[in-house]
Amino acid sequence: MTKTTDVVALNDWYVVTFADEIALGHSERTRLLGQDLLLSRDAAGAFGCVMLLDDGAQVPVPQVVERYGFVWVTLGEPTRDIVSVPEFADHERKFIHRGRIGVPTSGQRIIENFFDLSHFSFVHTGTLGAYDAAEVPRYAVEFRDQDSELWAIGCSFVQPKASAVADLSSTVYYDYRIPSPFISIIYKDSLIRQGRKDVIGLFIQPLDEERCTVHSFALVYDERNSPTHILHFYHEIFAQDRSILIHQVPRKLPISPRREIPTISDASSIAYRRWLDRSGLEFGLDRTAG
Repeated sequence: MTKTTDVVALNDWYVVTFADEIALGHSERTRLLGQDLLLSRDAAGAFGCVMLLDDGAQVPVPQVVERYGFVWVTLGEPTRDIVSVPEFADHERKFIHRGRIGVPTSGQRIIENFFDLSHFSFVHTGTLGAYDAAEVPRYAVEFRDQDSELWAIGCSFVQPKASAVADLSSTVYYDYRIPSPFISIIYKDSLIRQGRKDVIGLFIQPLDEERCTVHSFALVYDERNSPTHILHFYHEIFAQDRSILIHQVPRKLPISPRREIPTISDASSIAYRRWLDRSGLEFGLDRTAG
């Protein structure tokens, strides 16, 4: 597959690695938006990046930023900064780097799946959902920051095991934030800190239109469990999601409502697709009419 010329996609910021995954003085190859890249880290810890062209030439990527423990790059000229996630500065929460996982589908498919409440009972039975509590209560969808962010607020669901720290089934409340087509963040009620939120997020690295690497994290209040135990819980959840995602057809996300018929519980999905449509983004989307 060839690199994209989609300006909307090029002008966004993307995570391409977790900083600790590249040792001092080392480098690794990766891919973004159909373009091969070489990431490097010098002896002082600073990151650099070059585009590897087909003729063997290397073109420097001028904007490479380390933030939240991840390395971000843009291949264009972004008009806004990397997404703000102030919770990373709250050291009372336990930071869990959930690793990077390859998924053979579009980034938008992954983001849509992440905030789809209707799949909890059938894909995550026994943890995030149950067959006898499959109804999705109504929630609100909002556009914020001059239409640059999509939020689904007031979401709730009965969950038998909402997190690694959960002992009993409970109704858990969520807010979903989509600050870019390839980023999703959940603000989820903490089960041990009343009035506080755990934060769970996905930073999608679209390798090509139908192949992605998912970089994910959690910031949780949990003094009971080890990071390894918490990580195992999240890996179990994402493994279930991945098994669904790899079988979805088409891999690119359809924009036309005639292609995949929505229901009332799909309010966030409907809003997400309309928001993507208005953005002018082409990469990873199926814009074929119904």
